[in-house]
Amino acid sequence: MPRLMMVLDPLPVVIDNLPDDFVEMVEVPFPADPSFGTHTVPFTKVVYIECSDFREVDSPKYFRLAPGKAVGLFQVPLPITATSFEKDPKDGRVVCVHAIYGGPEGVAKVKKPKAPIRATVRLFNPLFRSDDPESNPGGWKADINPESEEVLDNAND
Repeated sequence: MPRLMMVLDPLPVVIDNLPDDFVEMVEVPFPADPSFGTHTVPFTKVVYIECSDFREVDSPKYFRLAPGKAVGLFQVPLPITATSFEKDPKDGRVVCVHAIYGGPEGVAKVKKPKAPIRATVRLFNPLFRSDDPESNPGGWKADINPESEEVLDNAND
């Protein structure tokens, strides 16, 4: 079965030196099984990374995006460099990263991006709160973790 590429905790990265309508289709191989071939994904002015793939302060052993650091995006020809970031004034969480892309040779023809695939993702946490659910005074049913399943659904976005 082919794998899907997902970003479960998205952080937008705005690539400021690309035009608003920039789209470059990037061919991506299926890593686990070459017999599935490849698929194409749009590389646009706004890309999404996992929140955990960005740090406000860089360190020598951190190999992901941070201010002033150049990193490559999977199968994209040139690296991006984070230039600044925006934070939510209420909770201090980073809500957007600004970056620049390689150089003028990286700008390609403009096309309309394809619509994203809608999906439901179920994340499973431990079913029970303890290692021995039978030892719970209320019985094993009282030991069930109410957060054992998280459902992330973008069908209504």
